[in-house]
Amino acid sequence: MIKEKPRLLVCSVDSFPRMGGVSTLAYEVTHALKPMVSECVYLGPKGLHFGRRSVNFSIYEDWESDQSLRAGEGSDLEDERIIDLMKKIIKFYGLDGVVAFHPFYYGPAAAYVGKLLGLPTAVMVHGTELTSQFTGAIDGVSPAPMPSNSLGGRLVRTLDEAGGVVTNSLFTASIARAIAPGIKPTVIGCGIPKAALDHLVRQTPVYRAKLKARRRIRLGLNESAMIAYVGRLVPHKNVDLLIQMGAATGFQVVIMGQGPLRHELETLAGRLGAVVRFYDEADDEKKWQVLEAADFGFLMSGYDRKTGGFEGFGISMLEYCAAGAVCLTTGVHGMADFAEDGKTTINPQTDDGKLDSVRLADLIADEDAMDSIVQEARRKIKEDYTWDRVAENLLGALA
Repeated sequence: MIKEKPRLLVCSVDSFPRMGGVSTLAYEVTHALKPMVSECVYLGPKGLHFGRRSVNFSIYEDWESDQSLRAGEGSDLEDERIIDLMKKIIKFYGLDGVVAFHPFYYGPAAAYVGKLLGLPTAVMVHGTELTSQFTGAIDGVSPAPMPSNSLGGRLVRTLDEAGGVVTNSLFTASIARAIAPGIKPTVIGCGIPKAALDHLVRQTPVYRAKLKARRRIRLGLNESAMIAYVGRLVPHKNVDLLIQMGAATGFQVVIMGQGPLRHELETLAGRLGAVVRFYDEADDEKKWQVLEAADFGFLMSGYDRKTGGFEGFGISMLEYCAAGAVCLTTGVHGMADFAEDGKTTINPQTDDGKLDSVRLADLIADEDAMDSIVQEARRKIKEDYTWDRVAENLLGALA
């Protein structure tokens, strides 16, 4: 049973300065947790640091970490090292709860230590790390047994041994249950900082097309309607659909992100005559400037059976909506928790998967309709999708 003001050990193999969704979640939830707990110690791999981000928790950098030992030969000995390290940290700080924000590397040791010491423990799963090992799990197919020291075998053992499993979405929870049928995952969600949401609402209290156009001019873009995308340029993100959408509607497109499909997407934009501006991964200031100038945000992810890539939740949905843009999404997989077509988001495809350019043209011409979607999305974010709420949900799962 978790104490009212617990003292927590949190850990994640994906941590800043490595960029990514898990690194962001691990930092933001830990930062949100600290005012709710007596102590929070963040354990991360060699090189761990948070740059200019505000840090209100204790940090333990694991100088001896070797992530090549997360599975296979030597992984059991590495587990023993991490277990000993966690036990020492728990004893030194007087900690009484354990959270692993990723099931790999630190996850097996966290599950074991929590069980050994009788501490409330939660291991979080996000989606792609599950399907990367068990491609059939997205269809609800339970996997065949794997070698115990393989990454997949260690993943199953971690989920089975953990005192609790938490997820970012209902869909990810269903995949976790397919992989480890005896577990009962708790959905704690995803979020954005409440302070960022409040600031963005003050900047753009209502949707106004002329205000968006003026912001685009200041960024060196043209005045025409704009769709923005923030994320990796990888197959399951379906960014080629965004470029096709830009060509079909005449909307300009801004893409912020890197990935193996960059050259292919640039070639497609040229061939279709779409107006597309590519940026490499931008800092937060540049990202928010672009999103505040956008009419729409794009998140039309699918499932890549080769890599296991899919949208476990889709945090960029929240960022687009918070910035006063309407998110275009099919709302499948983990996106379904937030996406409600016509209410919080828009599905720009017809039932047969074709682009509904008429619907988009009608929507962009109706400021009140655009604003209605923006306001409902922001209301839902404020109620259920801030990092403070995710931290509260996590503490509830530990109880």
